[in-house]
Amino acid sequence: MWLTGILAAILMLTINSARPKTFRNSDSQPARSLIQFTNVTESAGIRFAHYRGNDGIPINREIFGPGVCVADFDDDGYQDIYFVNGRDLYNRGIEARNALYQNNGDGTFRDVTLAAGVPGTGYGLGCVWGDYDNDGFPDLYVTQYGRNVLYHNNGDGTFTDVTDKAGVAGLDYGAQFHSGATYTIQASVAENGASVSSNGKVCLPNWN
Repeated sequence: MWLTGILAAILMLTINSARPKTFRNSDSQPARSLIQFTNVTESAGIRFAHYRGNDGIPINREIFGPGVCVADFDDDGYQDIYFVNGRDLYNRGIEARNALYQNNGDGTFRDVTLAAGVPGTGYGLGCVWGDYDNDGFPDLYVTQYGRNVLYHNNGDGTFTDVTDKAGVAGLDYGAQFHSGATYTIQASVAENGASVSSNGKVCLPNWN
């Protein structure tokens, strides 16, 4: 299944970060690249399995597949992984949720979804990390079939659903299908002297 390939790619270990180089042997056949990868999904503790929830022949919502996004949500210097899952929309009593895996810093991960409070609220399609309030901690926006959800990072390993407060449910124009998400920062230097630093944060002038 192609999703297995995604999970494996996220957790691949490279032995060389240089640009791949190939050499030809004596009979002019390409030799194996210097860069090699090892599938460490299982040993890293990733147990996520995507549930697309189709009832018979899958429809577009169930074919497009899930999103995945990576960020250091707890600011410990290690990248964490958030997986988006489908849902049972046919009332069959099947439970499914998204998954947040915290990087332990030793090559393994642990599922902290429920402790962090980010299981998702509907049939998930996409996700993106971004520090929308510029407090130094990446927040999480999840696009879903129907209502989207914005999780504010509290900076203590937990999140708060601030979708209504922020007004970003995505239902303003009756849209139901939200397949992706992107954080965009815009600033007008000419109007207010604002600028965007190399790390993506907005720098505002001090008017005092």
